[in-house]
Amino acid sequence: MEGFISFLFITVIIFWLIGRIAPFLLRWWIKKKLGNFADPGAHRAAQDNRVKEEDGTIVSDNVKRDKIVDDSVGEYVDYEESKEK
Repeated sequence: MEGFISFLFITVIIFWLIGRIAPFLLRWWIKKKLGNFADPGAHRAAQDNRVKEEDGTIVSDNVKRDKIVDDSVGEYVDYEESKEK
């Protein structure tokens, strides 16, 4: 009987400790996972706005450039969708 009571007491203590520690571990794990999601986006945004200096000229990556279409690319077709039944 003494072994059963000791087993029951130890089991209750273990579950009580897990109940006290688990919220902290869960909070830490969620912050870690959310931090992994936030960092790549912030890093990518910083890369998009970067400015390079090469040979005394400044080159920015976020400058919109005109699309150059020559004769080898093909024909540009502008169309409108019609709602016919």
